[in-house]
Amino acid sequence: MTIKYIHKMVSNFKTVDSLKLIKYDESDLPDNIIQIIKTHKELSKSNTFGEKDLGDPQEYEKLIIEDSSGTKEFEYFNKGIYFMMKGREEDRPVFQVFAHLMSKERE
Repeated sequence: MTIKYIHKMVSNFKTVDSLKLIKYDESDLPDNIIQIIKTHKELSKSNTFGEKDLGDPQEYEKLIIEDSSGTKEFEYFNKGIYFMMKGREEDRPVFQVFAHLMSKERE
């Protein structure tokens, strides 16, 4: 499994296609994060999370997972404020994956 990820604060979503993603191998991530990626229903197919237009600049994250079943792409808009204000308990595993990748990106 290969994982590509980026987290940025943006003022315009038109610029997100040009962002350079960081590449990780499965061995770069802890077992609990890999387990969520492999088993959580919201990560079984490409999906979008969060909500646009919650501030300026806006938080943007993109996650691409490539494995033997193909490629899945995920976008998360304004993760922090969205999860704090509207997140449900069943959303927590997806939040954990994105939050872990964000902290890993800063290492």
